[in-house]
Amino acid sequence: MVKKNINSKNIILYAEDDEDDQQLIKDSLQKYSQDIEIVIHNNGVEAVSYLNNLSPSDPAPCLIILDINMPKMNGIEALKQIRKNSRFAKIPAILFTTSSQPLDKKFAAEYKAGFITKPIDAAQMKYIAETFIQYCES
Repeated sequence: MVKKNINSKNIILYAEDDEDDQQLIKDSLQKYSQDIEIVIHNNGVEAVSYLNNLSPSDPAPCLIILDINMPKMNGIEALKQIRKNSRFAKIPAILFTTSSQPLDKKFAAEYKAGFITKPIDAAQMKYIAETFIQYCES
């Protein structure tokens, strides 16, 4: 097993329009890993633009987290755009949302993305943060 450089950061791209949710995820991930850098965008347009503007030498995210309900471009449309780009098509993605709609879950499965309903308590958030981090440590 090859060990990663302890100083290198793994990038998680998080698209979310709610500032409280942004802070919750940021704080939770930083609490459980010092090797994660979170890049936050307020909507799908910004997240897709960020990815499309990465140079070939820039590191791609190890995980993409998308809220479904965002202005300008929601998480579903953003995921469709992301999956069209061969460089990002296989990056693990998770729809992290308040939605529990069967159609949203079906969409996530079709686009090879995880689906997690936003947590209600600290124990759930700890488990979710550890799950997110695992994508970047493997």
